[in-house]
Amino acid sequence: MIVVVAGTFDVLHPGHMYLLKEAAALGDLYVIVARDCNINKRKIIFNEKERLAMIQSLKPVTKAILGDKEDFFRPIEDISPDYLFLGPDQDYEWVKLQIKKRNLTIEVKQLPERLPYSSTEIRDRICEEHSERSNV
Repeated sequence: MIVVVAGTFDVLHPGHMYLLKEAAALGDLYVIVARDCNINKRKIIFNEKERLAMIQSLKPVTKAILGDKEDFFRPIEDISPDYLFLGPDQDYEWVKLQIKKRNLTIEVKQLPERLPYSSTEIRDRICEEHSERSNV
């Protein structure tokens, strides 16, 4: 079985590790890392090549690639997975609709619970801590 997970993976944290471990339990795990140009109005800490290198180095990951600059589903279609495994914050209904529109036969699974981690919250904490230290 082939399983695909897609995400930004900026400020890698235990929640990401949990997602990847759960997805890898279903089969060979392919991870699609979001391109910098596709990350909407978010400040990123690590660029796409750095995020890709981090994901490639993780034990549960069979293969990691950068996403397509124009079509989120193009690499998914190229990989042709059995499962598309979503994080708890990803839009299940939108993904199911895209799969149906493209006549793909991919089963969608979603992590049912979110661990208490957020890249945005971690990034904000780091900036806040840095700011406090700079003002001392």
